[in-house]
Amino acid sequence: MEGDAPQVPVAQEVQPEVKEVPQTPQQPPVGSQATSESTTHTKSKKGLKLKILIILMILVGLGIGGFFVWKKVFVPTAVYKGIWPPLLFFEDPNYLASNIPKLKDMGINTVFLVAFPPFTEQGLEKVEEVFGSELMERVKELIPIEEQIVIDNIQTAHRNGLKVALTVGDIPAPESVDIETINSRIVEVARLAEEYDVELFTPLNEPDMPNTGRWRQEILHRIKEVYHGEVSWNGAGVGLPSDKELNDEFFREIAKQPPGDYVGYDYVGFGSQLMPDQTLEEYSEYVENSIDYMLAQAERDGCKGVIITEFGALIEISLSEEEMARAFEIVLEKGKDKIAGFFVFRINFLEVNVPGVFFKENLKTQEVIKRYFTEILD
Repeated sequence: MEGDAPQVPVAQEVQPEVKEVPQTPQQPPVGSQATSESTTHTKSKKGLKLKILIILMILVGLGIGGFFVWKKVFVPTAVYKGIWPPLLFFEDPNYLASNIPKLKDMGINTVFLVAFPPFTEQGLEKVEEVFGSELMERVKELIPIEEQIVIDNIQTAHRNGLKVALTVGDIPAPESVDIETINSRIVEVARLAEEYDVELFTPLNEPDMPNTGRWRQEILHRIKEVYHGEVSWNGAGVGLPSDKELNDEFFREIAKQPPGDYVGYDYVGFGSQLMPDQTLEEYSEYVENSIDYMLAQAERDGCKGVIITEFGALIEISLSEEEMARAFEIVLEKGKDKIAGFFVFRINFLEVNVPGVFFKENLKTQEVIKRYFTEILD
């Protein structure tokens, strides 16, 4: 760092005047005092340089250290502000492309796409039983081209600056499908997610398996062999323990337990739907406890955080626009600053029109979502 140090002038040595003595050899200058002064100045110069060097090192260290502290403490992790759009492909394969401007205006930055599960004859019969024969016929039409529709929608989202989450949809009549068929389908969709740079993958929407905990780890291992993005568990509603007092101490104790079977997942995801027998006040308490309960498990298992993979109200519930908007607001309000991702249930606030199913828009709910997604959430 010598070139950067300020130049300190060094006094020139002054030779004492020496008179010539005839026939006597010239005496050397008396230099003890000059030598002492020169040494002092040299040490002073080196000392100043050393101080400057130390100061510079401290400043550089503080700068680097400050950068890492800033990155860790002051830069928020981006929140998934998403939409859970069931029945998307049944309406129009180009639905997403046609509605990108509206979704982005609402602040949505991620779309959750659902690949088809493995269908059996019993599964198709279940679709007909629940939704009617028209929708069942539509499913049959789409099965041969479903993968290309998924790919097109992934590319549409990415082309328009949206992230993509991808899962395998609920299995109608799961008892009619063996576990290896389900696993193979999940791995197949995970490969597709890897190929098309999908940001978030979940194995299956709300799985209900024998030995779910063990299966959760087995399928995660197989997913990670082919997919290298973020992986979340996509669970159903939270079954809160009824024999415990749900307080801070209870949640702290969960976080201290030995690791469980969410280990290895980036996020723990769960759904939250207002139920027919709940008041909005009861729902608010349930949502708060559910979030804290899942956060404690995520901490216990070393996950990055918690995602609410689907929230809204059951479609069978008859609510006013104001009540529906409040149900959404409760989740956003309770999850703010705690939750790493919110996926709003599209059927509750955007128009849905497929064979046998129609829901109109709910503008008040849209207003709540837009306010949180564009103004309140990071």
